Amino acid sequence: MSRVRFAPAIASRDAVTRVRVVKQRTRATTVIIAAAALTAAGVTFYQLSRPGLLFGATPDISAWFGGSIRLVHGSLPYRDFVLTQPPGFVLLASPFAFLSEWVGTRDALAALRLCTPVIAAATVVLTGVVVRHRGRAATLIACGVMAAFPAELYALTSGLLEPVVDLLCLAGAALVFDGAGFSGSSRRTAIGGAVFGFAVLVKLPAVLPLAVVASLCVPQVRRRLLPFAGGVVAGIAIPVAPFVVASPGGFVRDVVATQLGRIPASGRVPLPQRLGDMTAVSTAGGGDAAAIAAAVVLAGIVIAAFAVSRRRPSSFEWFVLASTAAVAVAQVGPAWYYEQYAAFFAPFLALTLGISLARLLDEEKSRAALTVAPAVVAVLLANQLAFIHRESARDVAATVDAVVPVGGCTLSDAPKYLVTTNRFIAAAPGCTTMTDPQGATLAFANNQAASLAMWRSAFVHADYVVTETPVDDWFMPQSSALRAYVAAHFRAVSADGLLFYVRNG
Repeated sequence: MSRVRFAPAIASRDAVTRVRVVKQRTRATTVIIAAAALTAAGVTFYQLSRPGLLFGATPDISAWFGGSIRLVHGSLPYRDFVLTQPPGFVLLASPFAFLSEWVGTRDALAALRLCTPVIAAATVVLTGVVVRHRGRAATLIACGVMAAFPAELYALTSGLLEPVVDLLCLAGAALVFDGAGFSGSSRRTAIGGAVFGFAVLVKLPAVLPLAVVASLCVPQVRRRLLPFAGGVVAGIAIPVAPFVVASPGGFVRDVVATQLGRIPASGRVPLPQRLGDMTAVSTAGGGDAAAIAAAVVLAGIVIAAFAVSRRRPSSFEWFVLASTAAVAVAQVGPAWYYEQYAAFFAPFLALTLGISLARLLDEEKSRAALTVAPAVVAVLLANQLAFIHRESARDVAATVDAVVPVGGCTLSDAPKYLVTTNRFIAAAPGCTTMTDPQGATLAFANNQAASLAMWRSAFVHADYVVTETPVDDWFMPQSSALRAYVAAHFRAVSADGLLFYVRNG
């Protein structure tokens, strides 16, 4: 009788203990997430404090922000100018483009860059939110990798597309999944689908994790797949429709054909170099052998984690593993490759390492990991901070001011020299609306006559040209007539490492 009498009391105490343990673990993961997010924001702020990185000329971001500036001035991408990415980032950055009407493009770009610490912190927070159900060690590892991943930090100061895509994909995952399984809410699933869809409108590779989620939803069509697919369609179709309607052929040419044109194998960046960026070995000075070895070790950890454990992968784990594999394959696809591309791999690598090590470690080993992991992350951060300390970018505003008047019609093969000096918008009508010269040449690669006409029109209307490279060496169709026009109508002026072409008379 006594055992029966005390059984409910014992069960009650056990339940209270379990609740207490859950609350303690929740508090611990919250602290880990907050600390990692603050670290990511702090490192990004420090990066912006380096010479030239707030106001200076850095790659790619000026081209994408330039699309936003053109849009608020009434020019439509794909119809009036070439944009080799979907319009998602152009739409997101348009408030800052409106701001440029009052403060100029230089200060508006700086304001946009000041948002990067928020993006960095939010990405870490979402990484922690989706993986925290796997415990403190998994949360610490995933958030630590995300906060200190070199390619992510580089992308925050250059193209910026990859960190935004990371943020959207993680936000979509946080909505679609609830712990190890899918959310029971169709509304959350639909909103998550819309977020994934909009991520595709920022950069096309986001379709890979989107496709993984869709495939996992197939077994429950009405409850999961239809809400998710409906959200995806809305997230893509509503923002992109005006641009496609305005110029369907231009959209296909700029976004689809140009991206497919990057895949052919001529002049490919070597695989070890890509692996070095994907594993962060290149930032630490590792060579090809180290990059390959690191990739093998990371793959071995994942394989061991899921081979040793007899527990079937959860829906969330399948999403992480399949997305990581798909994104990794996509990293080696295009012939062209830039360091910031690996930033799209960062969240999936972080999540994969987190869930893999959580499977390998029991409770006792997890405590040891909580001691060792911060040291590993600290070493990675220290290496990255040392690199950032030496980082800088050119600020050419004073040099351009001395040669090019405000409002002059100015052309450049690098829009970073125009956006960061308030020379992107001309006062008089008729100036070129080109925002991404390299992308424009790629878009018309199969129509040399149209490409040449585009470039000739740009030079005919320009009064000034700002570059580091003689026009004869620009990435554009080679034409003796165009070279002769430039030679006859412009004079070259060199100043502080820049080359200016100033129209005669």
